[in-house]
Amino acid sequence: MRRALTAATTLAAVVALTATGCSASGEKASGPAEIVIWHGQEDTSAKTIEKLVTRFNDTHKDVRVRVESGGATADGMLPKITAALTSDAYPDIAYLYGSWAPNVARNPKVADLTAYTKTPEARWQDFWANERESVTVQGKVIGFPAVVDNMVVLYNKKLLDKAGIEHPKPDWTWADFREMSKKMTAPGDGVFGATWPISGGEEAVWGLWPMLWQAGGDILSPDQRKATFNSPAGQQALDLLRAMAVEDKSLYLDSSPAEKGQKLFESGRLGFFMSGPWVLPDLQAAKVDYGVVQLPGTNGNHETVSGPDNWVVFNHDERRVKAATTFLSWLTAPEQELEWMTATGSLPIRESITKLPGYQDYLKKYPGVDVISANLANAKRVRPPTTKYPRVSSFVADAIAKTLLGRTTTKEALDEAAAKADAALAVPGS
Repeated sequence: MRRALTAATTLAAVVALTATGCSASGEKASGPAEIVIWHGQEDTSAKTIEKLVTRFNDTHKDVRVRVESGGATADGMLPKITAALTSDAYPDIAYLYGSWAPNVARNPKVADLTAYTKTPEARWQDFWANERESVTVQGKVIGFPAVVDNMVVLYNKKLLDKAGIEHPKPDWTWADFREMSKKMTAPGDGVFGATWPISGGEEAVWGLWPMLWQAGGDILSPDQRKATFNSPAGQQALDLLRAMAVEDKSLYLDSSPAEKGQKLFESGRLGFFMSGPWVLPDLQAAKVDYGVVQLPGTNGNHETVSGPDNWVVFNHDERRVKAATTFLSWLTAPEQELEWMTATGSLPIRESITKLPGYQDYLKKYPGVDVISANLANAKRVRPPTTKYPRVSSFVADAIAKTLLGRTTTKEALDEAAAKADAALAVPGS
C-alpha cells in the first residue's frame, strides 16, 4: 500500500507539472491557459453558454475555454464530478447546484477563491446575499454564482375566472390558497386546484420549507446537529397540505419524476402551480394565460425558498485557476448575464443588471418575471449547508408522501423523519 501511494504521488507530480505547462527546469508555459468547463445545460441554455464561450475565446488571447456538457445534465453532475475527482479527468469549472456545495467543498481539488472575491474586479457585493452564502462553505469561496431563482405561485387566469375567484393579490394567505384551490377543483373533469410532488425527491420538500420558515420554524438546529422541522410550525405547514389532499381532494399528488403537475398546468387543468422562472418559456410555448404572484404568507411573512446554483472552480494549478476566474468574471458580468437571462428566462444574479437599458426588454419578453425578480427580496435563507442535507431531505420527502396519501398523521410522519434525521446527523464525518 505504501509503495502504491508513493507511485501515485510521483505520477501526480508528473501530471501536475504537465498540467501547469512547466518543465522540470521551471520554464513557464507558452500560449494561452486552456481550461475546460462542464455546463450540464440543455436546449436553449446549452446553446447560449456555448455561444458566450465562443465570444470569450474570440476576444481573449490569454485564456482558451473548451466547453463540454460533462456527459450529464445538471441533475446528474454531482456523481459525475465525484467520479472525475478520483483522477485528473476533472474539469476546471463545473455547474453544480448550491445545495451540493458542502459535499464538493471538502475535496482538496476544489479551489479556494476567497482572496479573489476581495479584489475590485470580482465585484462580489454586486451578487445577491443568498448567492454569496450558497457559494461559501465554512468561510471558503468555491466558485461563482451561476443562477439564482425562487419559488412563486403561477395561476391559470381562465380557471380562476370560471370559478368566479378574484385573482390572488400579494398579501394573500395560505388559507386563501386552500380555499381558492378547493373552489377550482372539479375531479370529474380532471381539474385540480393545486399539485404537490410525492415522488421522493427534493422537489417534494422544496415548497414546504417556506411554509415552515414563515411560521417561525427551521429545518435544523443552529449547530445542524438536530432536526427541528417537526416543530409546531412544521406540523402546521404539513397539516394544511394534508387537509387539501385528504379532505378537500384539491391537491393533485404527482408521483411522476417527469413532473406531470406542470403538464396539467399547461393543459389548463391545474389552477395553481408552485414553481420558478425556469418554467416561463414552457408556459409561453404552450400559450398558457397565466399570472404570477408571490407565495401566500403567514402573518404577513411571504418568505420564499431559493436555489442558487454555482460555477465551482477546481484546482489543477495556479495558472488554470486564474484563467477560470478571468473567464467567470467575464461570464457573470452584467452584459453577458443579461444576454443569458434574455435567452433562458433566468433571473438577474447581480443587482446592477437591473439597471441596464436592456433589462426592460427582458421583462417584456417574459411576462411575470418582474414579480419573480422582485421576490428575491423574500429569499432570506438557504437550505442547511451540511453534507447531511440530502439524507434529511429524503426523510422529509417520505414523510410528506405518507401524510398526503393519508397513511399517517402529520405529527407521526414528521417525528419519524426527525428521528431518522437525528441519527444521520449524529454520525461523524460524511
